[in-house]
Amino acid sequence: MEPLIEIRDLLRNDDSFAAVEHIQRQGAPLDIAARYGSLVMDLYWKVHDLPAVVTLGRAGILYCLGQALMPEMPAEMAGKLRSGAKAMAYNVSSFVWPGWEEPGIDPKGADLAFGADCARLNLRLAIELKKPPSALSKAHWLVGAHALCSRDFAAAASEFQRAQDVLPAADAAFAELEPCNLGYLAVARLCQAPTDTAASGAFEQITSKLAADKSDDAQVYLTQLLAARRLFVPT
Repeated sequence: MEPLIEIRDLLRNDDSFAAVEHIQRQGAPLDIAARYGSLVMDLYWKVHDLPAVVTLGRAGILYCLGQALMPEMPAEMAGKLRSGAKAMAYNVSSFVWPGWEEPGIDPKGADLAFGADCARLNLRLAIELKKPPSALSKAHWLVGAHALCSRDFAAAASEFQRAQDVLPAADAAFAELEPCNLGYLAVARLCQAPTDTAASGAFEQITSKLAADKSDDAQVYLTQLLAARRLFVPT
């Protein structure tokens, strides 16, 4: 049976702990961590099963962090397990954020709170594991995105600004991520003050530039920014 189908059957017909036991029953720690990571991705992209994403994401993150702390775990493998936890935390946090307007995905209360917690974990691990500036920038952005969702607009603006500030100007990611970081910063400021002409002007400048750029990345950023303004800025 395909692993995805098997796990969904266990979640539906038995209990979540049976699914966890099945995943962890055999294999080396890194293999089990990879199995968790793959299932989380498939549960979201292939079947849009958000409750299962949250359930297995939580279990997978806890597995990786717990295994990394085992006294017999070599330092290099512990680092890889913590990186696996970081990757799952980033993915789960992103998957439960409503700003993508992904069809069939409608996160609520507890899922949103878990997503925000995962965003903070992802940021902490990005710092502790000394990930590159682009990863640190995306981690700050994700914390800001969840702050935006919880209507903590000042915190959101601070995180979006920080997401850009951690990128050295010489880093290729500086220009690549700037429209996203500063576009969401403008959204957060408009949430604080819908009549803020400076924020409105910045948003229009960024989205106009993205609209003129026909690359796939630019069009994705444009769609996401327009959705964020529609979802979060008071009208």
